[in-house]
Amino acid sequence: MPPKKDMIILTEGGRENGFGHITRCISIANAFQSKGVNINFIVHGDNSVKSLLSDFKYSIYNWIDGFNKIELLVKDSLLVLIDSIQVSNKKIINISKLDTVVIHIDDDEQRNIINSGFILDWTINRESSFKLSERKSKVTYLLGSKYTPLRSAFYGNYTKFIINDTISQIMITFGGSDIRNMTPRILNMLVDYYPKVRKKVVIGGGCYNINYIKSFSDENTSFVFDASAHTMVKIMNESDIAIASGGQTLYELAKVGIPTIAIILVENAMHDTNGWEKAGFLKNAGWYCDKEIIKNVYKEIIHLQSKIERKRMSDNGARFIGKNGANLLAGTILKRI
Repeated sequence: MPPKKDMIILTEGGRENGFGHITRCISIANAFQSKGVNINFIVHGDNSVKSLLSDFKYSIYNWIDGFNKIELLVKDSLLVLIDSIQVSNKKIINISKLDTVVIHIDDDEQRNIINSGFILDWTINRESSFKLSERKSKVTYLLGSKYTPLRSAFYGNYTKFIINDTISQIMITFGGSDIRNMTPRILNMLVDYYPKVRKKVVIGGGCYNINYIKSFSDENTSFVFDASAHTMVKIMNESDIAIASGGQTLYELAKVGIPTIAIILVENAMHDTNGWEKAGFLKNAGWYCDKEIIKNVYKEIIHLQSKIERKRMSDNGARFIGKNGANLLAGTILKRI
């Protein structure tokens, strides 16, 4: 019998929950695929994710509630990667008992529940905060931002981020679906207080209210829809600061080195946002539901008028991200097994 070379990726995403989990799994999938591993995505989501997965074998299926139908497929694979905040601890443990190697992305709830396999948590500085006494002997822990799996465009040879004397362009990005409808609120404030500043608004494929967002624009507002990774790199490099939600995007922003004001939209973005704030890369404006959130963002923009402060933040972001975290973790895992 030939050796198994398949990886099953169990994840989730769509209009309601955003595309962050799928995006980072794609980065990991590309690294494993380049090393001869066959990839098969099984996504608990909706049809809005199809364009993201066009380069891979995939199916859209509620594997969380109907795992019995794919159990044999998982069991017959070399590796199974689990990236889900909806799946229960019991389900993860049951999957880990199958005849396959489990890789659990455990940066959201930091459960540490599998007893063998690999735990990935690239939350910034996680390697120092995860106590040695809590680590299990048969689990390999790949921890810290050097393992961050970014999209390939962020590893390319692009122009080094330049700190300009003044802020002339602001990037706005709230993920694939902007589930808290923050884009029009932020854009409205920027149009009122910074009409001469260019506003570059990135709108994901899961957004429904595009015309409503456009109604808040001015002559210095431009929109980019469903941006590719290469387009995102270009926009980041052309902007002076970014206003963004927490999560995987923060690591991409840090890689480029663009000073960022972050707004927390969901609970599982807290670790990343707080971690990058402590690292000195971003300004944490708070939760989307805070009554003062728009005022907080406005105040942070005033602070970032300082070129010295933006330079400090930019340097802090870039120094925490490795050269190619996806290749590092894929190579480490394949070598260990």
